[in-house]
Parts: sequence; structure tokens; C-alpha cells
Amino acid sequence: MKSFLTGASGYLGQRLAMKLAENGETVHALIRNPDAVKTLAHPNIKVFFGDVLDKEAIAKGMEGCDTVFHVAALARVWSKDSDDFYRVNVDGTVNVIGAAKELGISKFILTSSTGTIGPSLKLPNNEETPRWSSFNNDYEISKSLAEKELLKSVANGFPGLIVMPSRIFGPGIASPSSGVNRIIIGFMKKGFAVIPKQSEVIGNYGFIEDIVMGHILARDKGVIGEKYILGGENKTLGELFEAIKNGVNKNGWILKIPLWPLSYFSQFSKFLAERFGLEPKITPDLVKRLTQNSAFDCSKAVSQLGYQITPFEEAIEITIRFLTQSEKP
Repeated sequence: MKSFLTGASGYLGQRLAMKLAENGETVHALIRNPDAVKTLAHPNIKVFFGDVLDKEAIAKGMEGCDTVFHVAALARVWSKDSDDFYRVNVDGTVNVIGAAKELGISKFILTSSTGTIGPSLKLPNNEETPRWSSFNNDYEISKSLAEKELLKSVANGFPGLIVMPSRIFGPGIASPSSGVNRIIIGFMKKGFAVIPKQSEVIGNYGFIEDIVMGHILARDKGVIGEKYILGGENKTLGELFEAIKNGVNKNGWILKIPLWPLSYFSQFSKFLAERFGLEPKITPDLVKRLTQNSAFDCSKAVSQLGYQITPFEEAIEITIRFLTQSEKP
């Protein structure tokens, strides 16, 4: 089996590329940054330079492949030019789909996000839950539009499907797309963390190794045109931070504060970003999400794909052990 993989230099893409290679499969990895080559050092991985806006590079890398894993995305809370989200996440997806059509790819897996479904109410969201709230940011909007582009092609016979990871954490290269890893590193360095008093807000936390396997299972068993949530256990913000504290430093502090200081700070950060181009530490939409539940149900992936969820406490322990070693000088 030979796969073309976009976003191979990113947090999730790099782990997926290595897993496929370790399984004896050939991977054509599309990357932009030459420095990322060392993170993809494996005889079964062939690196191609370019990005999802470069149609020629896409076609060259995809040639001779059976499957496409389109993982690449601009996965940030902010960009100096908001149009970047739509160029990369929507136009880029259209480009990769176009090349896959021309080359007769047998299966196309689009990596989206549970963010496109939105916040949950009394029950965890599943793949069929209609979105009831407005979108929080350009990332969510652009990923939703990318899904629509794929499904339009599927309606015309294209062999595509969608996987939707939740909040990813676990061993891997440093990346802005893993907030949980950054929280753990911050707690390791400072010995304390600040969280909102509304610590009962629920999120779904997916272990990266499970999500990587979920992508491979989606290729092998996924139904064309379907969506599959790839996540983990639903935990409150308080439970997340307690697990991190217990694993990193039981004597550390978790300081709970009202939401309004975070809101004011986010507005100030937004002003600095817009005025001086400084990337904000926290954004108003992120503060908004701290008040919204984001519980998800992975049972469709479990029953149809054989997806397996690593217990939350075990996954956190593995992650802390990895990050402890990685942060050593």
C-alpha cells in the first residue's frame, strides 16, 4: 500500500506517517519546511517539498499512490490574515481532491475536526448532531467548508470520507495544535496553572496514538461519504488539570479565577494582535469556548471501524512521561 500524506511535518501528520512506515507501507510525505525532514527519517518515507496550494507538487507527490490522507491544515486560533484559513483549509483541500480525481485514488481521508460540529448540550455530540451555535472562529468555518467540498465530490462518485479528531494530546513534535501538551509543559515549568472557576465545563480529549490508528482504520474499513469522530473520554476542565497535577507535581497549585479577567486579557491580546501583529496568548473566542461543553460520542468509530480508546489516566501518564524526557536539557 502506498499513501500520499499532506501535513506530514505537523503534530498528527508526522505520527501518522511514521506509523504507516513502521507498518511496512510506503508514504509520500508532502512538507513545506526542509527542517522537518529529520522528523520523517524512515526508509519507507519519501519526502516531497511543497504545500497544498502548489498543484504541481501535489500531483508529483501523489503519483503512484493508492490512498490520500489529507491532514494538512492551518490549525491555529489566530492568523494575521484571516484569509489564510480559507486559502489553506478550503482552497488547499480543493487542490488535493482535484489531483486525487485525476490520478484515480482509491480512497481519500480528510482530517477535519469536532470543532465543525460545535458545542454540546445535555448529551455528547455525535456525527449526526446538527450545529446549534454560531462558529467560534475562522478555523472552524474553514474546516466546515472543506468538509462540504469533499462531500460535493463524494456525491459525484469520489471515494472520500471524513475523520474528526477531538482535542488531541500525547507524544509527538511540538505544535500549537496540542493545547493539552502545552498545558502540561507549562505546569512542569511553573508548578501552577490558572483556570476559570467554571471548571465543570466538559471537553473530549483524544490520545494521538488512538487517533493515528483511527485514520488507518478509516482507510481500511470506513464507508465512503461517512464521518467518524475520533476522540477519547469526556472530562471536565477540573478533571483534566487534576490529572495533570497528579502526574507532574502533586504539590502544584491550580488557581481558579473568574472568567472576566481572562476576557479582558483576551481583548487586550486581540488589540495587540491587530495593531502590532503579535500572536495572542488567548483570544475572545477561546474564552467563549471555556464556557461551552464539547462532549463527543465516538461509538460510531468504535462499532464500525474497531476504534479503541486508551483510558484517559493512562494516556495522560504516557504523555507526561514523554514530555518530561523531551523537556530535559
